[in-house]
Amino acid sequence: MTKNQIIDLLSHFIKIQSVSTDKNRFLEIKKAVSFLSNFLSKLGFSIKILEKEKSPPPLILASLIKDKKAKTVGIYGHYDVQPEDPLSEWKTPPFSLTLKNGKFFGRGVADNKGSIIQNLVAVNNLIKEKRLKNNIVFILEGEEETGSVNFEEYIKKTKDILSKVDVFYLTDTGMHQKYQPQIFYGLRGIVYFELTVKIGERDLHSGIYGNRVYNPINVLTDLIAKIKNIKTGKIQIPKFYKKLRKISRDELLLLKKTLKSDEEEKEEASVFGLTQINNLGKLSSKILPSFDCHGIISGYIGEGQKTVIPKEAKVKFSFRLVEHQDPKEIESLVFDFVKKNLPKEVKWELKCLSKSAPFYTDVNNLWVKQTTSILEDVFGNEVIFNRSGGSIPAAEILQRLFKKPIILTGFTLPDDNIHAPNENFDEEMFFLGIEALEKIYSINF
Repeated sequence: MTKNQIIDLLSHFIKIQSVSTDKNRFLEIKKAVSFLSNFLSKLGFSIKILEKEKSPPPLILASLIKDKKAKTVGIYGHYDVQPEDPLSEWKTPPFSLTLKNGKFFGRGVADNKGSIIQNLVAVNNLIKEKRLKNNIVFILEGEEETGSVNFEEYIKKTKDILSKVDVFYLTDTGMHQKYQPQIFYGLRGIVYFELTVKIGERDLHSGIYGNRVYNPINVLTDLIAKIKNIKTGKIQIPKFYKKLRKISRDELLLLKKTLKSDEEEKEEASVFGLTQINNLGKLSSKILPSFDCHGIISGYIGEGQKTVIPKEAKVKFSFRLVEHQDPKEIESLVFDFVKKNLPKEVKWELKCLSKSAPFYTDVNNLWVKQTTSILEDVFGNEVIFNRSGGSIPAAEILQRLFKKPIILTGFTLPDDNIHAPNENFDEEMFFLGIEALEKIYSINF
């Protein structure tokens, strides 16, 4: 494919507003499924769409098996994206691909639509040029941004195909810096909650009822403060840290190669300062679990004043988990902690919206060595072996179900603004990534 054809393909994909958390955009989800299915069908792939009732985003399984004696490569990606808000902070239209200052801008361009296009183009070029030496299976889901709730159930229905895969590639991570690729061997898991606290049936006058009724915002903020000590960074739920794996000295030495200066991290994150837990400092976001609130909804936030005690408040929060922590056990610990620390005089409801286990894998295998060699050849720098604080549920699920090598890599840069306004993908890394994937998928393993 020519450069302009590739950009047109990416542009068409970015226009599709496949926001999985927004049920009002389910038709956009269907458009994404059609876009991907049609492209792969034209390449000769057999397409299987796995769907459920109540309209969760479907899973696309596309397989091209030309030689039963050849190795089979599984390629995972997700076609759903995060919401575009806050819209006012975007400098370009979020659902229109814009090339500016050597970067592609648009919602999903880095996470994960750009990577899907890289894989589609790489496989397309190998097929058209008759250089494809391996069988290919695409696994494309539409719920990664909402916790991959149905992914395992879908995958179990496709074991007849996926059990024959020899290695899974997940290009849903990024590079250490420009021209320096990474392979990730660890990801944190996640348990995501929504807690609602209600004090009564109506909002109240704060002058008349202040000190006599509970304020749900105060109740929630008090609970949040009890969950995490902001000074030490430690989560204070009993038994939360009980099953942590001890990090070896060799792994700590390996991870030191991934560290950046405080100034570099602050610049990448656009923050005023950084925190740390104990003596782990810069590694705390990689190897320790964490707790964060994502939004509080309550009361009056309009212009000016309104002296009201709201009748209810809602908070969304999550825990990132590391290896050996069981999401179900953590869910139970959190429920018990919330129950113990909320006043008996309020009504509350705690929902677990999603959960996934942490991922950890061995990188000492032929697949990783071959991939490392190619990445170093294409980008001209040593591959960094790293672990991420983020979560990709599919990595742990595919590894647990099929016991095959999982290779996590990708070509976005640290300033790609994933999940934020002005999401972007460096143009040069985008096209070099296609070159690397072509070489990887054409290896005669």
